[in-house]
Amino acid sequence: MYFSARLSIDPSQLTKIERVEPDEMFKKFLHFITSGATSKKIERETFTAVSVLQQLNRLFWELDINNIIRLSHDDIDIYYDREGKEDDLKEAIDNYELTINDAMSHYFETIHMVLEHEDTNFIYLIEININRSHAVGAYPIEVKLNGLMKEFRAGDGENQESVRAKMQTRFASQEVLDTFTNEKHMAFETFVNDLGMRVRKHMKVDDVKIEVDKRVVMPKSKDRKPISKGRRKNPTRDYDPVFDGYHGFGDILLYSFLWSTLLHDHHMHVSDVTLVGEEADILGSIDSAGLDAGDADLFNDDLDFDSKMDGFGDVDGFESVADVSDSGDWFDLGDMGDFGGIDI
Repeated sequence: MYFSARLSIDPSQLTKIERVEPDEMFKKFLHFITSGATSKKIERETFTAVSVLQQLNRLFWELDINNIIRLSHDDIDIYYDREGKEDDLKEAIDNYELTINDAMSHYFETIHMVLEHEDTNFIYLIEININRSHAVGAYPIEVKLNGLMKEFRAGDGENQESVRAKMQTRFASQEVLDTFTNEKHMAFETFVNDLGMRVRKHMKVDDVKIEVDKRVVMPKSKDRKPISKGRRKNPTRDYDPVFDGYHGFGDILLYSFLWSTLLHDHHMHVSDVTLVGEEADILGSIDSAGLDAGDADLFNDDLDFDSKMDGFGDVDGFESVADVSDSGDWFDLGDMGDFGGIDI
């Protein structure tokens, strides 16, 4: 299990609704003869990239979030930390301001930002997308936040079995597991809500929407090893960036690939969770009534993944969704040795 949150931010800025001319020749003709009535509408924000980054920098500084992984301007990496440097947020923002001129700051399409942070409970991955153009009614700034349980991180020389041993005490009974996960859920929500409050404090906003979710990974491969193809192009809103293979996250993500096995082995009751595949595709959700993982083929490692998928519709309490694992392409991150370095 890990935790996932979405913060949708609507800055208090002027927006301009524009019609977008269609691409196809016939639609262009219709666009011309109908004075644009057939074109879809989008909103264009008037804020500059530098102004938003400066506001974000202030609120992150106040929360002691100072480690950045990636900062991109229209898919051009201005800063990319592949080594796990610490306290480099200011360096990245300074590089951005030196690299991007005033025109580029005004007329960008997307700013992509990835940060990491940790406290006593979690290691966080925070992804921010600032979209100058977006659908009418959509919020221009989207923050995705993943929280992985720090106590289960694989240390140097640790493998799958040693991580599983760390987890066993938390599965001693249903009461022990429920108490543990509820405490972690509350701690995660507290952090997310605090982040939302700082957004309101440091940014002029009309609205901030917050969603929090518990997620369980359902690996397809038998070896239960995290895999990554790099950052997915045009990911869905539900896609979690913790699967993108950033430096150091293979060691902490490993435990989440073992969670479903322990749920099954200990006959734990599971409820109110979203199930995700090993490539971050949403498989479905388990409702508040829940189910016994030990009795559900859904969690049975002796069955192959396709058999589990075929039986999804027969599981009480489980609501499936269309498989989106093939939606979107992937960016190649190049050196993925960090994920492959776990001794399984």
